[in-house]
Amino acid sequence: MLAIASLVLGLIVGSFLNVVIYRVPLGTFTSGGARSRCPHCNAPIRWYDNIPVFGWLRLRGKARCCGKPISVQYPLVEAFTGVAFWLVYLYHSKDYRLGVPHGNQLALLLVDFYFVATLIAASVIDLKHRILPTVLNYLGIAVGLLASLFLPELHAHSFLHEALGPEVNPDNIGFIAAIAGLTAGAGSLYLVAVIGKRIYRRDALGLGDVKFMAFAGCFIGADGVLIALISACLLGAVIGILSAIKTGDPLIPFGPFLALGVVLARFFGDECQKFLFVDWPAWLHESSLAIPVMLAFTGLCAAAMLYLRRLRGSGEGDGESDGKTNDSGEASTPDGGAADDPKTP
Repeated sequence: MLAIASLVLGLIVGSFLNVVIYRVPLGTFTSGGARSRCPHCNAPIRWYDNIPVFGWLRLRGKARCCGKPISVQYPLVEAFTGVAFWLVYLYHSKDYRLGVPHGNQLALLLVDFYFVATLIAASVIDLKHRILPTVLNYLGIAVGLLASLFLPELHAHSFLHEALGPEVNPDNIGFIAAIAGLTAGAGSLYLVAVIGKRIYRRDALGLGDVKFMAFAGCFIGADGVLIALISACLLGAVIGILSAIKTGDPLIPFGPFLALGVVLARFFGDECQKFLFVDWPAWLHESSLAIPVMLAFTGLCAAAMLYLRRLRGSGEGDGESDGKTNDSGEASTPDGGAADDPKTP
């Protein structure tokens, strides 16, 4: 029953996320009214047409009010969020075996529901608008710090438990881990942004990515940040190169890849650490294929960098820009608010 309840809750939250995804980039989240409206004719949407997934299927993907098509994004976000919540519940179903108090089990589940929902909303906004809204990042930082303060189990697997040992109150280690994760997440990407700008003489990474990893670091800690960045870079490199070959555009939103890496760090951190720092080094040391594989991988990376650099060079003189920026270097939303531009090569 709890698994089904998690799925249903995810569908409902997914419907709300569609509102967030639509309104936040426009700066109309609070001014858009309590009821959902048709994006084409602005007519109020009837409650029975707004039932997650089923409303879209019942209308066959067209608005009842004006007959214009409704984006498939709406049911996809709702269904994806529902399945994600169900999987998060299954992940936390083992908490009772680990001796976590029942009240904390529910709190951890709700915190991860919020965490995953924010990752989904930020990723879709980044894919559509190439921005990571500051409001989502700052709210995530606040929630992550508070959750770490009152739920030390959130960082139960942090390396700080062993590093600090009995010298620090165990109830405080979670908050310390969150601060360390925030600092590691923001600091590492800010360093990449500064170095990239010096090399390419243009913004190579937006501040949205920096703030996004500050938010994520509050939930996954400093060791999780390392796993997330390694995973995001590998996924972003492979998919980004394929996307650049297909579209000719070397600039891709990095937020979704960061979100995937963060999910791996949060829910599969132990397995990722074992693979990256135990199994993989052991294979490199023992296998006769290690040197050829690494040479081939290095060659492919070098070729990909040259190809992307060529695409960037061909686009630098066209005088075009993907969006307006204000004096702070952040992308401007229609209402004048700031949202960070996270495009990256």
